[in-house]
Amino acid sequence: MKARGFVLALSLVSAVVRAGEPDWFDAFRGKAYLQGDTSYVAREKSAAPDSPPLFRLRWVVVRYGGLTETLREFWPYRNLLLVTMASGTRYVLESSFGFADEKHLDEERPWQRVSSERAAFEVWASGTAGEATADVGPCEGMRYQVRAPGGTVAFFMEDLGSRTMRATLTEITSATFPDEERRHLEALLRLSFDSNPTLATKHWSASLRYAQLALVVAMRDQVLPPEKRTLVFTQGPDAPGDLAAWRGLARLPLDLPPFPVLP
Repeated sequence: MKARGFVLALSLVSAVVRAGEPDWFDAFRGKAYLQGDTSYVAREKSAAPDSPPLFRLRWVVVRYGGLTETLREFWPYRNLLLVTMASGTRYVLESSFGFADEKHLDEERPWQRVSSERAAFEVWASGTAGEATADVGPCEGMRYQVRAPGGTVAFFMEDLGSRTMRATLTEITSATFPDEERRHLEALLRLSFDSNPTLATKHWSASLRYAQLALVVAMRDQVLPPEKRTLVFTQGPDAPGDLAAWRGLARLPLDLPPFPVLP
């Protein structure tokens, strides 16, 4: 097999999701808990603090209790960024990790996702992290699979720097989201994360910035360097409120009691 820098496989498919592919939400089961819920508004850096926001953000972290209480800090999670544009159009960005069988790490598991009311761009992960060694070949390690109505592609992380991969991702994203939705998603890439709210424990963390990584994959050619990101976010003036409006699009459970405080 060729070096890891090459694309593993490319298979453009129709808009119909093929039968037999894993379902994102199957990896999150059991009792769900709300670990974090904060609202923000996004404006241009030069805008007045009382100017209308360009869009609203809601950062939500959900944990799923499927492991023992002693392993609570390792429970599966969904790190969600719920976005409402000025037009009312909504998007869900998430960086998540579902239940994983340590004996079968070659099986795919959820990693990054961005969805609109029409479609979803998903990135699944498999394998384990680490550089190639005598025991780990050049075609092993963490592998990723994009699944979207516009196409699929498998890759290693370093492939994201290649022109071929960027062109492939652009083609898949363009075939997945219509023009207006792509413009909205491109605007999210203008967010500056100089301030990056983070939930963290010794072994696990989630941050608002990390929830945006699906866009970094889907729109690789549109990613801006930090100094060119012109949007900032500040905490919203209102309490987050009920999540009922997001339960359909974000597939959130009806009952979300507070996540028990970690020791």
